[in-house]
This record gives sequence, C-alpha cells and structure tokens, in this order.
Amino acid sequence: MRTLIGGVGYSYLRDGSLGPLVVAQLAREPWPDEVVVEDLSYGPIAVMQRLQDADPPFARLVLVAAVRRGRAPGAVTVYRWDGQLPDAEEIQARVGEAVTGVIGLDNLLVVAGFFSALPDDVLVLEIEPEDEGWGEGLSDAAEGARRRVMETIRA
Repeated sequence: MRTLIGGVGYSYLRDGSLGPLVVAQLAREPWPDEVVVEDLSYGPIAVMQRLQDADPPFARLVLVAAVRRGRAPGAVTVYRWDGQLPDAEEIQARVGEAVTGVIGLDNLLVVAGFFSALPDDVLVLEIEPEDEGWGEGLSDAAEGARRRVMETIRA
C-alpha cells in the first residue's frame, strides 16, 4: 500500500514546527519503497495538487501536526479523518486562507477533502502545543510528544 507520511506546520514557531521536524527525522530513516516521507508545509492547494498528481496514487496518508485544541500540552491524539466537511461558507473561508498562504492541518484536510484529493485512508496524529512563539526547539511537552508520535508512525 503506497503511503505518504507528511508533516504540517511552520518552521521557527517552536511547537508549531513539530510536524516538519518529525518528518525531517523520519526521512533520514530507511523505509520500504512504497512509503514516502515529506514535509507538506507548502500550503493546502499545492499539497492537493501533489496528491492528485501522484502516480501511482497514495492509498494512505499519515499527517503529523501541532494543533491547539485546548487539551493538555503535549497530548497526542490519533484518529482517522472521517471526511466530514464543514458548510460551504467555512469551505470557502478555508480555500481563501489556503490561497493566501495559511498552512494548517485543518485547512489541508478541508481543502484537499473538498476537492477529493485525499486517499480513503487518512490517519492524523495531532499534538497539543505548549509554546507557539517564535524560535527554535520544542517545549518539553512537545518533545515528549514527538517521541511518542515517531514511535506510533514507525509501528
């Protein structure tokens, strides 16, 4: 099964850079030929096109990102994306953000999902950030989460 493991986030935003940091480390490890590890932090429209142009197509997408949802810092949430899209107004807002350069897990899922670019199997690993200020390095909470996320992906 052809799988794309992708990190989503912004470099130099402390815990917000977790997705790109995870895939940068995973990309240095050996993977079977059918697994591709990539930083998908280049915007939802471009990621959508990447998925649509993949030949052969990806059967599975694994996404890693830090997303503030009000959980305890460092909390790891793993789920399969159910494909549920918001109402038309929210989709339009997400597309508008995407074309202006907003990079985020929710934008990626909504935009790529709306345009039917996502594979049927989408696994999401979200980490609750503690510090999204400017700078390098992860908070202690995010660093602990990074290790757990990488173990989950490897498994």
